[in-house]
Amino acid sequence: MSDTEHRTATRTDDAADAYDDAVRRLPRAEVERFAEASARYRAAVAEHLSPALRDLSSNRPVDPDRLRALAAAVADDPLHPAFDPDTARSAEDVVLERLHLVRRVWEPFSDWWCGYFSDRDGSTVPLVDLWQLYVPFARWIVREKRERRPDGLFVMAFNGSPGAGKTVLTTALSVVVNKLLDPRTEGRAVARSGDDWYLGRAEREPLRLLGYDAGVPGVSNRALPGTHDLAWLRRNLAEMERSGPDTVIRMGNFDKRADDQPTGPDRYFESHGRVGVLLFDLWFAGARTDADPADLPDGLRRRVAEHLRGWAPVFDRFDALWAYDWNPYARLLADREAQERLVEQRRGTRGMSREDIRTFMAYMIERAWDWRTTSPLPAEDRITFRAWRDTNHRVIAVHRGGRAS
Repeated sequence: MSDTEHRTATRTDDAADAYDDAVRRLPRAEVERFAEASARYRAAVAEHLSPALRDLSSNRPVDPDRLRALAAAVADDPLHPAFDPDTARSAEDVVLERLHLVRRVWEPFSDWWCGYFSDRDGSTVPLVDLWQLYVPFARWIVREKRERRPDGLFVMAFNGSPGAGKTVLTTALSVVVNKLLDPRTEGRAVARSGDDWYLGRAEREPLRLLGYDAGVPGVSNRALPGTHDLAWLRRNLAEMERSGPDTVIRMGNFDKRADDQPTGPDRYFESHGRVGVLLFDLWFAGARTDADPADLPDGLRRRVAEHLRGWAPVFDRFDALWAYDWNPYARLLADREAQERLVEQRRGTRGMSREDIRTFMAYMIERAWDWRTTSPLPAEDRITFRAWRDTNHRVIAVHRGGRAS
């Protein structure tokens, strides 16, 4: 093993110990029972309900037997109660509403899916996920926006480890939410990642002297608090707050392949018109920002704690927070490696090697956080929804968190 490989392996082992200890303390109430219920639900849908869902997506009549089967499945659905706690609503009422909504969103959702995953065709569009997750979650977002921010911006944030599926979830939700909102009176939904506001490569270079350095040439020093253009992000949030029909907002559009803010026509992501809902994913969204940097020894962890404080106004502006469950460190690495392969597939270019990913993750997870006073995990009272995934990245359980609606 080379010196570089040895240093990487050592850092990864340290990361696994510190990280896994913190993850073990997360709430895990009855997750196995919900996972089992979700597996049964999906099996029932695959065997009995997929034909009904295909019929309704194509506007063909759905016969009464299939409607009853859908109602029975909703009654056993492990995700449904989190998004619709109104126990007075019958399963039949829920099904009739979802039938209407799925028909409204099917065509744009299918087009988005086939475009986003360019190697797939219409037969792979996840009807069950659309029915079970995207439509009820989007309905919840629109309902909350209308009740709490009828004339303003509703910010739905997403926390989760690298590779958890945050960007796919937010982008899919934006397609559905935009079919439920009135763009003229309520604005549109925009899905953006905090990654898009990374500082450019040249601006991050001086940070290496402060500890922002993965330690291996060619491995980026982005990701941590202190590597974002926070002033630009906060300016964009203010612009979204006061946006109107003629507003044009230039947001970040970071290119991870080049590890830099792009130039030319891709320099910005431009949003035109009023923004009513922001779906914002950031791997440390909602993290505690009140740690005293003076309690930490000088170095990267202190710098992260210092810069984390600057995120407090952003986190305080969140109207709701979705938090993916953080898995053991070995699974975390596998998720990040799978994410890199997906990006390679979509863009046709080679990403980071397996060893570079491990180096990058050690920098992000073990070296940057104290894990006693600072961590990327949100406090329970900030979480609206806590979600668990299976090994195929499909959401299998959603519980309400400790945050009051």
